Amino acid sequence: MSACGKNDKKQTSLEKIKSRGTLVVGLSAANPPYEFYYSNNGKKELKGADLELIKDIAKQMGVKYEIKDMDFDGLLPALQSGKVDMIVSAMSPTSEREKAADFSKVYFKSTNVFVVRKEELGKYGNASAFKNATVAVINSSTQQQVMQKNFPKAKLKLFGRNTDLALAVANKKVDAMLVDVPQAALLIRSNPSLIQTKIKYSDDTAGAAIAMPNHSSQDLKKVVNSVITKDKPLYQKWLLSQVKFMK
Repeated sequence: MSACGKNDKKQTSLEKIKSRGTLVVGLSAANPPYEFYYSNNGKKELKGADLELIKDIAKQMGVKYEIKDMDFDGLLPALQSGKVDMIVSAMSPTSEREKAADFSKVYFKSTNVFVVRKEELGKYGNASAFKNATVAVINSSTQQQVMQKNFPKAKLKLFGRNTDLALAVANKKVDAMLVDVPQAALLIRSNPSLIQTKIKYSDDTAGAAIAMPNHSSQDLKKVVNSVITKDKPLYQKWLLSQVKFMK
């Protein structure tokens, strides 16, 4: 009888991942330069600064990693249902999100900027020009919150992927999009008819962090935060290095 209880100790969050041998990560892979697909001789390859972070976390755990790509607004439900072990997709902690997940230390903080069509840049010299504009943002994003707080009368078009925002602006489906500065730079590079305005807004969040299930064990948080501490000084370089993969 005594032998039966020896292995009954409940596994921690980290031990479960290690025993499985694979870290399952949720992200939205249309979110350049954080994560996006790059066509290499006809073969799709996942690239991005967040991927470098994922690789280091898996290495520190001594496991392989598996990516589950989905729309941004599906990430937290996937985490809550146990389909992924964590979210690494430039997600900012908010009071609402913190009810659904435990967050790591912040690994990057940027500023949000409006992007419009080049031919119409003259119309958007100040923030008041966006008061009644139709603006594309990612559903459930911090940019959506920025718009609702600062431009309550603007019409919002919600999308699941950042690449869809750029197409909506380029194809005149909306007047502008609101994204962070690194995303704006790469999306404009892929869509030369677009241009960044001088109108920028900081959000109320601390910055991008990794989301883990509520009540995750301390050993998991310790591993994740130790990798962030090590990689945070490199993260800006990783972002800039993604330019070569964007058409």
